[in-house]
Amino acid sequence: MTINQYMTSDHRACDEQFANLENMVDSKNFDGAKTMFEEFQTHMLKHFSSEEDVIFPAFNASGADGCNPTGVMIMEHDQMRELMKKMEQSLASHDQEKFLGLSENLLFVMQQHNMKEEQIMYNLVDNALDPKQLIEKIESL
Repeated sequence: MTINQYMTSDHRACDEQFANLENMVDSKNFDGAKTMFEEFQTHMLKHFSSEEDVIFPAFNASGADGCNPTGVMIMEHDQMRELMKKMEQSLASHDQEKFLGLSENLLFVMQQHNMKEEQIMYNLVDNALDPKQLIEKIESL
């Protein structure tokens, strides 16, 4: 299995949780949404950690020539963390409109970010490193 396959599968799992979360907020099920948000956020932060603590440092250390988008990827992770923090606040105050507006922003950033990772970053990693070793490290986090 490649890093691209492994991490893309995780993207899809996060996407599914996110869609379920939006549906709960849309139907004003704030108690269920709070639980779903915690699960989604935990999953997203674990995904970011897999990249920031394992994949990106290994790629940077590999001395791979040419394109190195890890800085941009981390900046986008920070942007998503900030959006999730605001979403959590709007959920706590049951502000459906604000939450859904923020979720639209997060969805846009996630889609653009995932496309960059799936079409560029992960392929660079797969070409420079042993995916099996990286996956083992990720699963041991």
